[in-house]
Amino acid sequence: MGKMDDLIFQELRSERARKAVPDGFPALAEIPGGRYTRRDFFDLEMARVFRRSWVLAGHISELPKSGSYKVFAKLPSAPILIVRGRDGQVRAFYNTCRHRGAPVVKDHAGRCNVLRCQYHSWAYDFDGRLVQVPDEHEFPNLDRAARGLIPVRCELLHGLIFVNQDEAAPDLLEAVGPLAEEWGDLGLADGQVDYRFSRRVSCNWKCGLDAFQEVYHINTLHPQTVGATLVHSVAAMSLLPRGHSRMCVQLKTVDIDEVPDGGWPDGEIYRRSSVAHTLWPNMVVPWGAGSGRFILFWPIGPGECEIEVMGVGPAWGEGGLPADRDLANTRFDGVLMEDIENLAAIQASLESGAFTGMMLGYQERRLYWAHEEIDRAIGVDAVPSELRVPPVLGRFVEAPASRRPHAATRGAA
Repeated sequence: MGKMDDLIFQELRSERARKAVPDGFPALAEIPGGRYTRRDFFDLEMARVFRRSWVLAGHISELPKSGSYKVFAKLPSAPILIVRGRDGQVRAFYNTCRHRGAPVVKDHAGRCNVLRCQYHSWAYDFDGRLVQVPDEHEFPNLDRAARGLIPVRCELLHGLIFVNQDEAAPDLLEAVGPLAEEWGDLGLADGQVDYRFSRRVSCNWKCGLDAFQEVYHINTLHPQTVGATLVHSVAAMSLLPRGHSRMCVQLKTVDIDEVPDGGWPDGEIYRRSSVAHTLWPNMVVPWGAGSGRFILFWPIGPGECEIEVMGVGPAWGEGGLPADRDLANTRFDGVLMEDIENLAAIQASLESGAFTGMMLGYQERRLYWAHEEIDRAIGVDAVPSELRVPPVLGRFVEAPASRRPHAATRGAA
């Protein structure tokens, strides 16, 4: 057990005995309700958060062979085409033909020998180079080398495919920080996608994200599901650099000091508590029951988002999903819907005019930390003064500790 694990279990023991907010922890300012309803703030988030951040676009198992591709269309920009090259590298480009802007591929996913636009048959190789133009003599000024597909930054982390539209953004490893290290032993690169879910929901994307960053609500909203398995008052909440965070919650069926038999994911933290990570800006990952569920909250408008879930667990090969994994997915569906069915009503209340702002408690500090990072990403001076969140949690960020090598690559499979 590493030093970080020791600290987490020490905090869980402290939480079990805690009867008040720890000395020195600041009272959190009210989160202005307009951050969840106003179009001007939403537009700032789109321009300065989502267009400049690393976001999850898939898993390497979705691109098993050369020429395998998928289209990522979750952001307010041209859809992004992700393809595996003949050299095994995974690359990303805007799915926009350099002739007249038609989509290069129309299907959401597939496999091909060449990327051929379905409008006029301009063709590109898997490196994005323009390799064929019908009636090329009709274009006397054409420079093929200058008309390749426009690339998008693409990097892999433990088999997870991330894209970023900002050339000036830090590399993925720097952006992800300690979570890259924590996921290093989970076997994600050798895993297989075992769960898919997508639903449009009438709520702001942060409203959805908030519901998965605390367990204060589980006895009320999930009394027969997670409320029956977790001790909501015994939770170690860790703030990590760049808005990320970790939550470890005591299981009712396992004492903090017990070490149950192994499962997936392995590791004492995962076997002795319920673990969930938040990868800023829009992803929460609860672990357990044979899979990691990557829950993503994609903004559509100030009062609408898409909730997408991709589950990744140990590969099982050909054939249908193993029965135990299928059962775990069914149970996860139930918990997920309990949260989703509550969100539209929350958003309606936020937009009613009667709501001033959110009063957050100590257990909800991960929400506040994510808001702080949004303001830093936008630029505090660009945030309307009445919507700003005072930065007070920086001194509570967990110190990084290097325990194992990282495994991020620029598109290498």
